[in-house]
Amino acid sequence: MLHNSHKVALSLLLTIITMPAFAEQQSTSATTGALTGNFAVVNKYIFRGGVENDDVALQAGVEYAHQSGVTVGYWGSTLDYDPSDDSEDKDHGFEHDFYVAYGDEINQNWSYKVQGTAYYYQDGGTVYGENDDKRKTTAFDVLGELAYKDLTLGASLMLADASFANAGDVYLSAAYSYALPQNFMLNTSIGASIYNSSRDDSMIETKNTVAFNEARIGVSKGIANTGATASLDYVIGGQDRFDTDFDDQVVFGLNFSF
Repeated sequence: MLHNSHKVALSLLLTIITMPAFAEQQSTSATTGALTGNFAVVNKYIFRGGVENDDVALQAGVEYAHQSGVTVGYWGSTLDYDPSDDSEDKDHGFEHDFYVAYGDEINQNWSYKVQGTAYYYQDGGTVYGENDDKRKTTAFDVLGELAYKDLTLGASLMLADASFANAGDVYLSAAYSYALPQNFMLNTSIGASIYNSSRDDSMIETKNTVAFNEARIGVSKGIANTGATASLDYVIGGQDRFDTDFDDQVVFGLNFSF
């Protein structure tokens, strides 16, 4: 049985996903599709408060947006660990994210997006725990986002058990950006998780069913005529399902779009 907090989170996700059926849509897509890409270098890779790479990480992505509002894309990053290596002898790995999304504007101020993502870790395979428990490192989730001007609310739902998550885990987020003088942008966000402990086993034993994961505040600025954007974020660490405290982090990044 779902806890009340899960019911609230899933209701929010369902509302975001089904909103196109109730809202008058106004398509503003381009008359032709567009292929874009990006390459970034960051001093560390932080995901939902946790450290995925504590060293310099290389990240890249490519995306094709169709005039219908459908988008398909790929994003990847280097890691400083191998998710399938329990001995921790291997200190590197690679994350591959493949996604398909649909989004549109409801009116001048409101827009939405629904996205499904597959997370694949190179050479990840299956990891094993006690009592013959085993889990894949590959994960799948569905994300719903609702945006009002520069404010975006999101809810993602894990669809299947993975080595680091349970099916039914929900991540809630809010992000706000604000234009500053001299073409700087103020970027803020906050995220928290509602963990589904009913699927725990010897590999995942949930101690926190609800946890604040991270908050971010930072600035970014495009570098004129280069296609590059420099960013600086301060990440306030929270906790995870295992009651692990995350350290605060400072993340520098340089992103090239093409």
